Amino acid sequence: MQGRETDFGTLARIAFRFYLRTGRRIAPNTAIELKFNPYHDPRNGQFTFAPGGQLSLRSGALSPRNYASAPPGGPTGRGGRGGRGRRSSNSEAFRDPMLLHQVFPGLQSPAARSIISAADYFFDLTGPASVLNAELSLLRANALLAQIQKIDPNYRVRSRGMTNPETAAGWKTYLAGLRMDRAAALYGARGETGPLQVETLRFLQERVDAAYAEGLKRLKAGKIDTRLSDRVGLGNFIDLTVRKELREFYNIYGIQLTKASPVRVVPREYWTKGEERTFSIPDSRVGRVAFDMTLHQKTLGTPQIRNFFGSDFQPDVIIIVRPTQLGRGSTYAITRPRS
Repeated sequence: MQGRETDFGTLARIAFRFYLRTGRRIAPNTAIELKFNPYHDPRNGQFTFAPGGQLSLRSGALSPRNYASAPPGGPTGRGGRGGRGRRSSNSEAFRDPMLLHQVFPGLQSPAARSIISAADYFFDLTGPASVLNAELSLLRANALLAQIQKIDPNYRVRSRGMTNPETAAGWKTYLAGLRMDRAAALYGARGETGPLQVETLRFLQERVDAAYAEGLKRLKAGKIDTRLSDRVGLGNFIDLTVRKELREFYNIYGIQLTKASPVRVVPREYWTKGEERTFSIPDSRVGRVAFDMTLHQKTLGTPQIRNFFGSDFQPDVIIIVRPTQLGRGSTYAITRPRS
């Protein structure tokens, strides 16, 4: 398979096992539309062609017009016509949100609340991805490759140290890299920030969780500055660690971080009120979305959040990223207050 760093023999064996299990013959390098479609139009409950299968490519190039109206199915994750039918763990596992309103159900609703929690499946809190086998993972990888090559015909897979994914963890890493390749391709070719916002959130959540676990160990060992308080010291450790990792992450994918760029890490976001000019500093921003990593719960009543919304770049949403170890709903979106 030209452009892939995955061994052809391995993929051929996967295709053969898929045939034994399902009776269907597939070419190892074929991107096949998945059986399950958890995407429904919230306006009428009908199926929509969300990214992930060949049908999503037939109407033309992948673009926000193709996927903006295709959020995942309702919070029950049910498949079937009109949202009816048995729940499918495979269906949940292959949900592939590309825009924030797919991650935070109801974000686009006129009646949206100011604070909206992320769907559990996005962070795999309920574990649907654990059921993925190599055959299904291969199908998902091929679908992602087809989407990326639709955007950039010269695209070639970058393994980032991976060759043949042979474990669930390996496939998870490989698929995450392909999703980010897709987001970077859309941003580089068309300036679209939506998919990059979602992949930034994925990365931040993973690294915040890891930094929180490491920070607790260091705190116990007395290796964190706690002159103000343990909580402040732990929060500062997480901020410094993840900000550095985020810069490196963007650099790997060729995302430029300049003062004029819509993608920035620890930017000074100025706001003007009369003759007064000051600034606030979110941990990062992607387009008109600001990200704030914190151990604290924050709301529209938090001065820092009000300052973010008051800045000249006028964010539509602020994503509060907290360690998932703090419990369900720890990460959430705060929407711009209505004037």
